[in-house]
This record gives sequence, structure tokens and C-alpha cells, in this order.
Amino acid sequence: MTARVGFVSLVGAGPGDPGLLTVKGRRAIERADVVLYDLLAHPTLLDAVSVPGQERIHVGKLAGAGLSAQEAINALLVKRARAGERVCRLKGGDPLLFGRGSEEIEACLDAGIPFEVVPGVSSIQAAPAYAGIPLTHRDLASSVTVATGHEKEAGGGRVDWAHVGGAGGTVVVLMGIGEIDRWTAGMLAGGRAAETPVAFVRWGTLPKQETLVTTLGEAAAAVARAGLRSPCVAVVGEVVTLREHHAWFERLPLQDQVIGLTRDTADDLSVFEPLVDMGAHLAWIPLTRKVPTAEAAHVAARVRAGGFTDLVFTSGNGVRVVKDALDEAGLDARALAGVATWAVGGQTAGAMRAVLGVGADHVPAEATAEGLVALAQAVGVAGRRFLFPAARDARRVMPEGLAALGAAVEQVPVYETVPEPSAEARLITA
Repeated sequence: MTARVGFVSLVGAGPGDPGLLTVKGRRAIERADVVLYDLLAHPTLLDAVSVPGQERIHVGKLAGAGLSAQEAINALLVKRARAGERVCRLKGGDPLLFGRGSEEIEACLDAGIPFEVVPGVSSIQAAPAYAGIPLTHRDLASSVTVATGHEKEAGGGRVDWAHVGGAGGTVVVLMGIGEIDRWTAGMLAGGRAAETPVAFVRWGTLPKQETLVTTLGEAAAAVARAGLRSPCVAVVGEVVTLREHHAWFERLPLQDQVIGLTRDTADDLSVFEPLVDMGAHLAWIPLTRKVPTAEAAHVAARVRAGGFTDLVFTSGNGVRVVKDALDEAGLDARALAGVATWAVGGQTAGAMRAVLGVGADHVPAEATAEGLVALAQAVGVAGRRFLFPAARDARRVMPEGLAALGAAVEQVPVYETVPEPSAEARLITA
């Protein structure tokens, strides 16, 4: 029997703003068994894409055993794909723009592993755009040169900065803070005027974005005075002058505000979209988390045995735990054939469809336990037998209400709330 071969998706995470992740990039994350991500992929981005059971590995510090960090990433990529897993390699910006994505493609080719590349929005255009700087303008610049200030020590990839300086148009320099003396001097030597406007955009597209505007001749000194550090995108050219009128992001009323979300899931953040539209940054800082109980496996046994007529859910957490329990027992949605299903509200019904693959037969207009009991009274449930996977500390309103209507209710605690150990670290880095 031929071993199953995995698949690798090289995905660009975008420049920082989680909203700039592409639709195809999000789909690649959702389909992956394991996500290998680096420091340049914003943590909130992964928080907002919840995939039960998915393994996520930070590879920003992978090295050792004689391997460089990149070699270690390549080796892990191949190892997991050879194990038959679908791997999402999530890289900041675009994977093929100064992201060493080509080296990871070569590793896949050498190992005979199929792959795809999902381009991402690059900080090359995104950071200037968020700073109000267009890269081209019909009156100011009709060409764009992109270069990295962080070059290999040797080889054929060295940048001729004098040539870049004399070429005209807009110049975008990535990773250039550490070598600013060299590339600014080179461009000046190539004929670019010392008075040429230069903008440095740090943490582009994020709430902590800051922009320093200076000139090419004064750039190195200005950066030193400001204490500017990476990550930073430098834009050289007359288009920088448009920032004075075009700047928009840094003028948003909540642009520099971080709003901590302390709930235990990052699902459905749509209620916070008006705040995000005003520039706020959402930092998911869960203080608690939901964990399965020892009794959760009992639900799968009850489903296998049958004997109940109705299954009721009051949260997406319960749906996910039951799905995991069914998976462990080798069961799926077919085991629920003939069982009437109830959801306390639309969100829970959506989780049932998305996670279990089962629609809800009964959903009350009022998304509360009281609303569900009222609906049950209207439907008539006397003599019916309900299975209720619930939180350990769930209210008794619903089971007691159903019992009062003549139904039998078996309530099984399938998850409980415990403190989140990562809360302090997340709060510090938010």
C-alpha cells in the first residue's frame, strides 16, 4: 500500500494587519493539520482562525544539531509532509519577496512533496499605503525599485546602490535600518539629491505604526536620533511629499489603542469591527479556557448505544467537544440519524453545521435557555428523551424546564473552565 503523501502550502500572512490575510490564505490555514509560523506572522491572525485539533509551531527560533534556522525549518516542513500531513507554512508578507520561500520550495521539490504558493500582501506596498504614501504618481514617479538592505555577505545578489540612486523613481528599501549608512551613501554617490524626501514606516499596518519623514542626506542621523529600529520600510522619492495630505491610518481616532479581549475564544469578532474600522487593535488575552472533562467520552458511548430522541446544545464549545469525542470513537454525523437536534441560538446552530455537519431542527427566536424551554413547550416534548452535553457549571434552567414539560433529560458535563496559563505573557506582549 502506498504511503499517503502530504501537501505544503506556502502562505503569505500579510504585513501585520490580520485583515490583510487573503481569502485563499485563510482557507489554507483552516485546511492544515499543522501550521509552521514565524515571528512576522501576527499572533492575532492565528487567534482569529480557530481550527480544533490543529497543531501550531513557532519556527522563528528553530536551529541546532548543526542546522541553521532555515535548514531546520526546511527539515521540519519535509518531515511533517512525509508523515502525510497537510502543512501550512505561514510567512510574514509574501513568501517569495525576501522571505526565503524559494528555499522551502526547493526542499519540497527535493523530497517529492506537492506544494502551492499563496501570495500575500507585502509590506512593500502596504506599509507606505497605510502611511499615506503612494509608490507611483503620474506627476512624481512612474517606476519603483525594491531592494533589501540586509544582503548576503558574498555572492551575486549584492545591490549596486549607486545604480539604484541614479535610476530615479521611487525606491523602497526593506530591512535597511542596520545598513542605512551604506545604502544612503551609495544612492547619494549615484546622483540622488540629498534633499530627496525619505519616509521610514515602522510596524506598518499595525496600531503602533509610526512614520519618520526626513531627507536622504539626513536619513542616517535622523534615524539615530529617533532611535528607530526594525521592522521598518523606507520609501525614497518625491511621492513621500504626498503623505502630508494622504495620511489616513495614523489619523484614525483609535489608531494607537489596544483593546484586550478576555473571553476564551477568538471566534466571531464581527461585533468588534466598528472599533477595528476606527483603528483599534484587538488583542486576544483569554483569562480562562475550556477543557474536556473525563465524562466527555460518555457522550460517544451514549450516541453509540442510542436510546435518546433529542440532542440539545447550548454552546459551540459543547459542539466541538462532542465532535472530538465522536471522532475518537470512530463515529460521525451518521450516528445521529433520526435524532432531533436543538440549538440555543443561531451561533450554536452554525457551529453544529460547521463542526458536526448536522443542522439544528429547533432554534428558538430568543437565544437563551428560557427561550429554548418556551420553544419546547410550543413543540411538545412530553415523553421525549434528551441528551444534553453541557458545561460542568451549566445552569439548570433548561433541563429542569424540559423535565417540567414531561421530558427526560440526561445532562453530561463535557467541558469545564480552567485558568489560562498564557494570560500573563499575552498581556505583557499585547
